[in-house]
Amino acid sequence: MTWADELETSLSPKPQFLVEMPDGIRDWTEIGRQTTLFSVMRMAAPKVFGMAVPNAGKRNPMQARREGIRSGAFDTVWHSYPRLIAYVEMKGYDSRGRAGSLSTNQIEFGNRMTALGIPCGCFFDPCSAVSWLREQGFPVTEVRNGR
Repeated sequence: MTWADELETSLSPKPQFLVEMPDGIRDWTEIGRQTTLFSVMRMAAPKVFGMAVPNAGKRNPMQARREGIRSGAFDTVWHSYPRLIAYVEMKGYDSRGRAGSLSTNQIEFGNRMTALGIPCGCFFDPCSAVSWLREQGFPVTEVRNGR
């Protein structure tokens, strides 16, 4: 047993939320997938409010912290009546064809939200994310993946 085994919090947290496996579609970027997610949600769930969440990625870290921007926050947050909320992180492939993965900060964020009872999920397929939001109780019509 090492000292790391004695820690209350693991050095490498495991996601306590849904994480979809990579889909192998290497020519579809994360931004393209997120854009598709918003497009499908506008059609399938007009009463659901979704927005992109800014993160501290390219900002001055000290200024971002003062503004309340959190590293690891998921890409999107979704709201609906009555008091439904969920976070969705989209992943894609980089220019070298490597699948995106969750950072430690993203896993910690997702686990913290999950502990608060807020559904979180990480997806490669936007239609899977839409179906998952429907499963969480959001007013979303059923969608089929046309890709």
